[in-house]
Amino acid sequence: MKLTKTLESTIFITFHLFAPPVASHPNCEPLETYQAPYVSSTYSRSNHMGNYYELAFRDLYPAPPHSDCQHTSKFIVDDYEYDESFRFSVIEFGTTIPTKTLISIKDTAVDLVVDQIMQNITIMNRDLPSNSSTTFHTTVIAFSPHISPNSSQYEWLIEFTCGSEGNPLIPLLFPNDFVGINLYSKSSPHSPRGNSNLLEMMSAIEELGLTWATESEPWKGMDTGFNIVPHGVNCTYEF
Repeated sequence: MKLTKTLESTIFITFHLFAPPVASHPNCEPLETYQAPYVSSTYSRSNHMGNYYELAFRDLYPAPPHSDCQHTSKFIVDDYEYDESFRFSVIEFGTTIPTKTLISIKDTAVDLVVDQIMQNITIMNRDLPSNSSTTFHTTVIAFSPHISPNSSQYEWLIEFTCGSEGNPLIPLLFPNDFVGINLYSKSSPHSPRGNSNLLEMMSAIEELGLTWATESEPWKGMDTGFNIVPHGVNCTYEF
């Protein structure tokens, strides 16, 4: 994902979520080394698109209880790009931060996301500039063998980010570079299928040897650890 300088400052100043310097993650390897063996040969861009609930994450935005209701919509633009509209609620301010990210995708499904630009960012009803300076390297590392019958969409998928370039501030905020992981479910949170999806994703992460990315303890810098999204009763979703 790409991060604007304004968004970096907003996160830094507004949320004050620096974690204690307790540990760091392994150095980033080529993204294909993190993928399940079937991904590069069977990944379908069209099955990746649609509406998802984020059930768990390690990412740039605030951790629960400071955030909730994470959900996203992905739309094909052309053979190499899709648009993503990612939304969540910042609990302290009772507001939603809608984010639209433009993503360029390689055909090979290796280093699937090669460029992300955050646009139309709104925090506390104020629009932030769309200029961007940081590229985060992200790929799909696993997805469900089950396809949602009503949407031809993956029932679940996991996106993994390791490494960045283009912004000297990132190594200061995230020593040893940024690592993130996002667990997405087609089925709604707390539903029987949604609960099964979360268990299956955690099992897939274990099989890939990436349990270090799901440690709850924050790493050095601004990392907030791995978090389960509460999806409380007050959540509303723009699907």
